[in-house]
Amino acid sequence: MNDSSGNRYFHWNNLKIGGKQTFSLELDYYVLSFSIRYLVDSSIVENYDTNSEIYKKYVQPEELIESDNSTIILLARNLTNNVDNWHEKTVRIYNFVHRHIHYEVQKEEKGALWALENGVGDCSEYSYLFVALCRAAEIPARIQAGFSFHRPSETLEDGHMWAEYYLENYGWIPVDVTWRLFDVIDDRHFSSIQSVPERIPYANYFFACETEKNVKDNQTVSLTPCTTDVFGDSFIENVVNTIEKTSQAKYAIFWGKVFGTALIFPSEVEEVEQTFLKSQIQLQNVIDFWIENPKIAESNAANALENVEKTLQNAWMLIVKAFTIFIGITIVILLIGLFFLKRYQTKQDSNSEQKFHLHAALILN
Repeated sequence: MNDSSGNRYFHWNNLKIGGKQTFSLELDYYVLSFSIRYLVDSSIVENYDTNSEIYKKYVQPEELIESDNSTIILLARNLTNNVDNWHEKTVRIYNFVHRHIHYEVQKEEKGALWALENGVGDCSEYSYLFVALCRAAEIPARIQAGFSFHRPSETLEDGHMWAEYYLENYGWIPVDVTWRLFDVIDDRHFSSIQSVPERIPYANYFFACETEKNVKDNQTVSLTPCTTDVFGDSFIENVVNTIEKTSQAKYAIFWGKVFGTALIFPSEVEEVEQTFLKSQIQLQNVIDFWIENPKIAESNAANALENVEKTLQNAWMLIVKAFTIFIGITIVILLIGLFFLKRYQTKQDSNSEQKFHLHAALILN
């Protein structure tokens, strides 16, 4: 089953489990995941299209997100008062939530209003309050529920919750107030519920039993690293190679600055930086068009890899050229120094010889 928020469900009706019997389900996924950081330029953020489906849906209150509550509305107004910048409004809401709530695990979902009134909660309360305040400030926002891992290999039993808010010209931007992540999400956050779930509550799974009262249910989710060849897809390999070489290119550009390549070869350095920027834009296009238009995503992935390889090659070439110049200058300075040192020593030897002859003449006289 699917819903309008893009959530997918495995669903069983009339499932019968006899006494001391077990029903188990195992799902295996191969997932390409990477960190994302948004560098928001507020000058290009436009006002919201209040007639859009995104705006209409994600500024409305819902269960546990009481954005229509008078207390929450007043607080949202006070936090964003005299601020015309939509991004800055979100920053203020984020700062308030992470200062106001102290982490304390809750046995059940409490919601935004309860979190505001009590000042405590776990990832759910952080997320509910952030989303509710955003919606009260007329900023579209939604919940993300899934799993977040601390290590590359780990097994979890409990899920995690974070949020996203929407900016025109940027789209959905991640926020995990619990983990102190704003405009950034790491590569170990995996969402299993997008926005408002229409079939079940905010949970990774939901088990309803109408007869037996002592039926127990539990889940475990494991994360294990794998290599790109399991995908059998050149597109995935291009994306991974581009990301890996992006880190190498940043390293090369940094060392280029250390060696002063910008002073020695300003036009060539500018060309390297422009090529690198082009590769990053193309990589962003891969992310943006991944689902909507795979052909555009594949084309951008190939071009991004080509440009980042060109950046890496040219950046190191400039470093080699700069290093060669420094070595050459050093050798010239050493040779000049040796030349003057030798002249000085020759002059000293000549003076010593003259003094010897003078001293000998005085003795003879």
